[in-house]
This record gives sequence, structure tokens and C-alpha cells, in this order.
Amino acid sequence: MAAGQTHAAPNGATAGRAGIHPWLEVGDSVVADVIADGKAVAHLDHKATRPGLQKTPALVFVLPAGLKRLRLKGKATNGGKTTAFDKTWKVRDMAPFSAPLYDTSKPWIERVRGLAAKLEEGGVVVKPGDAGAKKKPAKAAFADLEKALGVPLPEAVKVLGDWRIEVGDSRFLAAADMRKVSDLLLGSWGYKSKGSDGLDRILSPAVRARYDRSLAVFEEVGDGLGALAWDPAGVTPGERPNTWGDEGSPGAQPGAPGEGVWYWLHQEHLVKPELLLDDDYRPKSAEAALTNVFQRFALSDVDPRETEDELLVDSANPRPNLLQLHFDGPGQPRLWLRSYDRHYSLY
Repeated sequence: MAAGQTHAAPNGATAGRAGIHPWLEVGDSVVADVIADGKAVAHLDHKATRPGLQKTPALVFVLPAGLKRLRLKGKATNGGKTTAFDKTWKVRDMAPFSAPLYDTSKPWIERVRGLAAKLEEGGVVVKPGDAGAKKKPAKAAFADLEKALGVPLPEAVKVLGDWRIEVGDSRFLAAADMRKVSDLLLGSWGYKSKGSDGLDRILSPAVRARYDRSLAVFEEVGDGLGALAWDPAGVTPGERPNTWGDEGSPGAQPGAPGEGVWYWLHQEHLVKPELLLDDDYRPKSAEAALTNVFQRFALSDVDPRETEDELLVDSANPRPNLLQLHFDGPGQPRLWLRSYDRHYSLY
């Protein structure tokens, strides 16, 4: 079956979709039946033409509502040797935690508040109020930012002016604290503009130019510093996304005029900002980019599994779950959810 096609659920009831993304070497292959609660729902037949994990799934199939067990039965060829396998995983669904984030009947901020209420131990904290008002009210701060950038801000960004949102130790910046990425790097991040460790030597001219014109809206505090930022200039056709894996991708494709492009940057890979692109390699919308913060940092920490042999899925997610398939050894398949991996931006 071609990528993107799906089978109908047995009784017409569905609870999302899943995509299988094999991680194989060039020339290796896998053929398997996908069996959900005892019923065959799809057939995987994939031969790797590029190494490693790819953004495009080899197979997309419907997740039957209330799925309890998922089984893969077939054969894999690795290095010219073919081995049969038959593996069943007990399925656990993240939907009880994630569903509020994907309830598009509600405004984005209400979806975020709903997620915060579902997560334990204050993983996401949402409070009304402009945290930067003592410095400059949000309306005035946004007006100054638009003047400095020379373009209107996405409406989704302006929503942030009325809220204080923290995700663990990280946070969305108050309107008065939002600034160009270069100013962030040269300010609180402690970089220098020139010198042996200066940005003029660390960064390529193209990356430095992107940081000079981009707005940072979220600051990550963890193993080093990171940020989510918006470049109003958008992408260059064919530009490398700089995402981990996805060798041989077609590269970024231009989005709608004025949409720009969102990306992640981090001290560990400052020279290669990771573009947030949709399944067609076009820039994600502002709302999708802001939602990615919670996918990357909040949902990545939700793990209701009771054993390592269980398979997490998220039936609430409108996109196909990104299930990575690789083999720990002959006849030993491993299938696991990568949709919410904080260090992985294919999704």
C-alpha cells in the first residue's frame, strides 16, 4: 500500500491513524501484516532506498477505536539475510492526556489550558496576565516589534500577550521580553558578536542573517538554552530543514506569502536551526508551531506505559502517529512512538 493510504476500520469507528516509519539500511526490506486486536488492518511492504528514518511513512493505517493489542507478523531482510518475526505489543493510549490540545472547537489558548489541567505536577502552567506589563504593556510591545521587524506579527503570537505560560523550567516570553534572536544570543545567552567565539565566526552569513531578522517567542531552559523563533522571510526553495534523520528529503518548499517560517534553535546546534515544516515540507502555521512547544516538552514526558514492551499511541492526535520500526536483532522488531520526541523535529 502506498504511503498516505488507509484501510477502513472494522466497524467504521476509528480513533486516529498511525504511520510506520522503518529505520533500515539501503537495500534492506520489511514485509509484514499489521494486525489490530486479531484482525488484519494493513500490509507493510517496504524496501529502503535511503538510510535511516524518513519523514514520509511507509504505511499509514487506521487505529481501531479502543485498540488493545497491535501485532506485526512478517519477514525482514537485513544485510541479505531474511528472518521471520511475530511480535505483539499491548497498546496504551495517550488521548486521556492529550485530547484537550487537539479540540479545535475551542480557541488555542483554551486548548492549552485544557492540557495543563490534565497533566500532573504542574508540567504546564497557564496564568492570565501580561507578565511584562511593568516594562511595557503587550499592545505597545507588539507595536514596537512590528516596527523593528518591518512586518505584522502572526495573530497567534499576539494571543501570548495576555497570558503567562510556563512548560517546566521553560516559558513563552512576555511581550516586553520578546526580541530578535540575535539580541537574545548577545544578551542573556552571553554570546559575543565578534572574536574567536563570536557569532561572526560561529555562524554562516545565511544563519546569522536569519537570526538578525527573527523573533524569539519561547525560551527553552534545560541541557543548554534553546528557543522557538519566527523568521518572517520564510524559506529558500530546497533549503535543508536540518532535522535529525530524513536523509535525501526534497528540502523546504515556500509557504504562503507573509507566512514566514518557524524553527527551533539550540546552543548544541546553533549553526543549524531546525525548520518546522509540514508533511509537504512547507512552513507550519503559527498555531501549529506554538502547539509544537507542548508536543515537544509536555507530551514528551507523558508515558503511561507499565512495561517497556507496551506501545504508546495517541488516538487524539489528528496527524498519523509517528511509529518508528527498527530491529534490535534478527527477528526482534521494535516499534515505538516518536511523535513527541523533544529532540526530533521530523514531526
